[in-house]
Amino acid sequence: MKPCDQCPWRLANQGKPHPFGFYTKRNLTRLWNQVRQGGTAQSCHLTDPSHPDHIKVGTKPDASPRECPGSVVLIRRELDVLGGKEKTVTPESIDAYLAPKSKRRLTKLGILYWLIERASVFTGTPFGGKPLPDVDPSDPEIGLPDYIK
Repeated sequence: MKPCDQCPWRLANQGKPHPFGFYTKRNLTRLWNQVRQGGTAQSCHLTDPSHPDHIKVGTKPDASPRECPGSVVLIRRELDVLGGKEKTVTPESIDAYLAPKSKRRLTKLGILYWLIERASVFTGTPFGGKPLPDVDPSDPEIGLPDYIK
């Protein structure tokens, strides 16, 4: 699954004018904080008819919501850093991951949500959570804005 051309995580879109502010610093910071804290999966705005702003930009009322592939790319990258070369998560690797205080990193709760509940690329989904969509985490066009440090 590839991020759409309108994805807010597409570097080329960040900072662009948008009628609903999808690409603003405020919105991207809000979205990333929600995702990194494990609050919930981010929906793809082109497929989510439950959000009035999404309908205004063309989402059909009968569309099937799906997870934002761009946000999944970002999560997969963080899980790859967390697991290291061996793709093994240990208490020590979690401590090392969290040591640099950065808003670019997942929080402890985010790690629990993404690694255990949702998607572990390392262990499957042991608690029956919905697995992460298949994305290419090396997609160079997807990333966090520089101002999220």
